[in-house]
Order: sequence, then structure tokens, then C-alpha cells
Amino acid sequence: MKKVMSILLATGLSVAGLVGCSNDAPKDENKVQSTDDGKTVVKLWLDYDEYAEALEEAVEAKYPQYDIQWEHVESTDTRTKLELDGPAGVGPDIFIQPHDGMAQSIQSQILLPLGEKLTSQVQERFIEGSVQTVEFDGTYYGVPLSTESVAFFYNKTLLDKYGFEVAETWDEIKAQGDEFNNTAENKFIIRMETGNSYTMHFFLTAFGYELFGPDHNDPEKINFNTQEVIDGLTYYQSMRQYLDVPYADLTIDTVEVEFAKGTVPYIIVGPWAISEIQKNADFEWGITTIPTINGNQPVTFSGNIIACMSSYTKNAEAAREVLEFMVSDEGLEILYKVRGSIPALKDPSVIDGLSDDQYVMGILEQAQFSEAMPSIPEMASFWTPAETLYRSVWEGLATPEEAAAKALEDFNAALELTK
Repeated sequence: MKKVMSILLATGLSVAGLVGCSNDAPKDENKVQSTDDGKTVVKLWLDYDEYAEALEEAVEAKYPQYDIQWEHVESTDTRTKLELDGPAGVGPDIFIQPHDGMAQSIQSQILLPLGEKLTSQVQERFIEGSVQTVEFDGTYYGVPLSTESVAFFYNKTLLDKYGFEVAETWDEIKAQGDEFNNTAENKFIIRMETGNSYTMHFFLTAFGYELFGPDHNDPEKINFNTQEVIDGLTYYQSMRQYLDVPYADLTIDTVEVEFAKGTVPYIIVGPWAISEIQKNADFEWGITTIPTINGNQPVTFSGNIIACMSSYTKNAEAAREVLEFMVSDEGLEILYKVRGSIPALKDPSVIDGLSDDQYVMGILEQAQFSEAMPSIPEMASFWTPAETLYRSVWEGLATPEEAAAKALEDFNAALELTK
């Protein structure tokens, strides 16, 4: 990895001026940073080193006039870090973030609009659910690099051993659990992160829950205090009989490890688990859609990783060109092959090997029944109350009715703290 140079830029420009042309700014404040040999420096914040290194090599090979410098910054930290580093002149030209931070990023005025060319590419090439996460009031502020959703992972070898078919309903999971489970031997038909409000969301949607209303953008409709939530929690609670483990012991690590060891028939995780399972599993396995509940197909959260340009960049033209490469077929193929991420493309066949990847195709099957996490600012106040909602019911500390009422109370209290 190249060492990232500090970008010594003068401060004092307003964000609004940076988003615009800033023609009235002093000349040195608009100066593009260059290396000693005249190359234009383009700085990126990325959170996966192997991908960053491969991207750096590919971009510089295609655009020798650019010097790519990158820094490891977790995608979940980039927004808040840029709000501090941008005005100080030490932020990136391009950074990535989860899509649910887009609204707050726009409110903070840290994003540079894509411009006409990139906007057209986003509209034409990327799946609609992902595109919606980067558009606000007709302006596009980022590119959805990748998409993800939890899905249903199954151990075909273990199922065959017990004479089971891959379950298509949760009632089938319960019936198989009656035969398979042995609590004394720590044997359970399924493992999942029961205390994770992202992963467990599908239990509520199977009963009709609509977070922030049907379009997921109405902050007045958190809808915790609804029959749909109570019914979903009641069914979720019934699964404790088949996975009698405290939520604190059902972490992403323990869930994935037990599956890779071949000890559990089913888990619910996302595409991030694929590469590790492939390395360790010595059995036949697959991925498909989450089974139905009472005839209803559960809808999962989908998450998108968004590549954005900083409104503080002094290299807007260079940043756009590098971003265009990142979302080209060549750039997205690097993302898929190096990191295993699933490009958010309408046509996955343009990426070599993607359409033939049975595990990715399994995730994309569930993606048809997923909805992007709401990106309104109030979403930040959702996670903790929702986490408590699931955990209190799983541990028997509250009834579904009590948990729903408490979640609403906690959400409203969290909102008050943001005012």
C-alpha cells in the first residue's frame, strides 16, 4: 500500500462553495494536489485493503496521469470522519459508505453530485432498489457499488443424512428440528443472530410490517405499536424452542463457524460469509430464499455500499473519472473477484464468472424479496430500540406487546436527543 500523503489545503471555504464552482475562491484554495512528477493525486477512503491495492494498480495502469493514494477507513465511519476532515482539507476525493447514511451526508453537505454522465450510467446499469438509495430530489449523489441481503444457507450433505429436503417453510424447519435437535449435544436445526435487528427484520415483514410506511420514508410511521409487529415477534419467539441459545452466544462468528464445521443444517447470514465457508466447508451446501411463514414470503433488508465524491474535493474532474472506472465492468469485476462483493447491476452477466456463481445467485434470489434499508435521518434512531425489541422477547424479559410498546417509547426518546 502506498503511504497516503497529507493534502495541505487551505480552509475557510463553505461547503456550498465547494459544491459549486467556487470561482470566487482564492487561487491557491482551488489548487489540485500533484506529485513531483506532475501526476494528479486522487485520494480514496476504502475499507478492504486487497481491493484497494488491486483498484490502485488498475486505475494507474489505465490513467497514468493519476496517482491513487488510499487510506483504510471503515465504511461505517467515513461520513462522520469526513464531516471533520473535509473542512480541515485532509479528506478524500472519493469514499464509500452504507446507503443508510446518505440522507445525513446530504444534510451535512459533504457530497458532490455525480453530474449528467455518471447519473445516466447509474440509471441505466444498476438495479432500481439500489438506485433509489442515491437519489434525492432528482439529484444523484453516489453510485451503488454492491448490494447484499441475508439469505438461507443450507448444508445439503447433512440434510441428506437425515432424509430432509431443503425447507421451504418455517413449519418444515420446526418439524425437522423436532427430529434433529439435541440441546444436550448443542445440536440445533438452525442458527441465526437472534439479537441482530438487521438480520431478524424478516420475521416482522412476513406479517406485513412496514417500517416508516409503505414507501419507507415517513418518519411519523415507525409502526412499532402495530399488530403486525406483535404477530411477527410472537412467531419469532416460537423459534426459541428450536434454538435454545441466548442471543449473546449467537454471534456472526459462532453462526458461521458452526455451519462451516458441518454441524448445523441451516443458517441465516449474508454474502460476507461465503468466502470463509468456501475455505473451510468439506460438504455440499447452497443458498436460497428464506422460507415462507404462514404462506408469506419474508422480505429482508438489503444494504448497498455507495461510492461518493466528497464536496471538499479540489480534483472533481479526476475524481469523476476514477469513480467512472470503479463502476465500470472492469472496476466491478475487481470488486467481485477480490472482495467477493455482489455488484448491484441489472445484468450480472457483464461480470466474468458472476452468473455462474451459484452462491451469488442464491443471494440474488433473496434480493428479489428485499428492500433497501430506509435512508431517512430517523433511521439512525431505529437500530437500538429494535435491537432491544428482539433481545427482550428472545430472553423472555418481555412479551411481544410489552416489547413493541417499549420500542416505540425508546425510538421517540432517541429522536428527542437528535433535536
